[in-house]
Amino acid sequence: MASLPILEGLPNGYFVDESPRGILALSVDIAQAAHEAGFGPDQDGPLEISNLSGRKPLYQMELDGERFVVRRYNRGGLFRWFFPRTSLDAERPFRELILADSLARSGIRTPQVVGARAIRWGSSGAIGAFTPGWRLELISRRISSALDFGEVLEQLREGLVGPAARVRLLRAAGAMVRSMHRVGFLHSDLNPRNLLVRHDALANAIPEPWVLDLDRSVFVENLSDGERQKNIRRLFRSVQRREKRGKPFLSLADYAHFMRGYDPDRKCWKAYWRGIQVQHQRGTPLHLAGWFLERIFGSGAETRDGQAVVRH
Repeated sequence: MASLPILEGLPNGYFVDESPRGILALSVDIAQAAHEAGFGPDQDGPLEISNLSGRKPLYQMELDGERFVVRRYNRGGLFRWFFPRTSLDAERPFRELILADSLARSGIRTPQVVGARAIRWGSSGAIGAFTPGWRLELISRRISSALDFGEVLEQLREGLVGPAARVRLLRAAGAMVRSMHRVGFLHSDLNPRNLLVRHDALANAIPEPWVLDLDRSVFVENLSDGERQKNIRRLFRSVQRREKRGKPFLSLADYAHFMRGYDPDRKCWKAYWRGIQVQHQRGTPLHLAGWFLERIFGSGAETRDGQAVVRH
């Protein structure tokens, strides 16, 4: 198997191991422990199903007393209905590893990606023998005592967060998006489940969010106002989509606190808010149709628990 070109662009400090079936890039910090535990290019070793929950099952492994989360990629587009767990693009997790390193170097908090793996399907099992492509995985350090903003929204809706902490959380979320846009980063799937805070932020601690799941995200030079608005609108649309399962999470004042976090100098928030509202109203019917199809043909409603937050 020829090495993937993307491997030439890995950050310093990663070890590449290849076998006839698999390609594994691991941080040198955990490479020896992983090898001794039997985790390799095509060997799972200590890998097990995690008690974390997301759209699909998450996996985990423990090395030298530290827990790591393993996220398996799902295919997008039409073929996801037939081969949901395979991809024809073996470089995808390695690109995300490089992207996560670049984002962290830009000063944006994101869980450290310690490894990426691509395993070719077809060597075992009746289904695997006829399934094209690769099984792709990303390995990252687990952030302990944390929850994502999807769970935060549920806490806000139930009135379990005090007024001061509520304001801090919403402004921190806005500030995180501002920070990403400041360095030209556009998250391809900006939604509450991909922003993470520690549990103590629900009380008196200052929220310090992380951003998760960077797959297919990009750095863009000189982000336009339209690109920024579209990215924020994606986040708001995701919030409103979740609201359809119950009473609203947020009031107009809450959205204002988010925008205050995004635009503390109050230079652009009014224009952005108007633009987001107009575009959201235009796009709603099509997105409602898309959500309906997902519910009919997909995996059903998302399910989360209090630990569903470290999906890396």
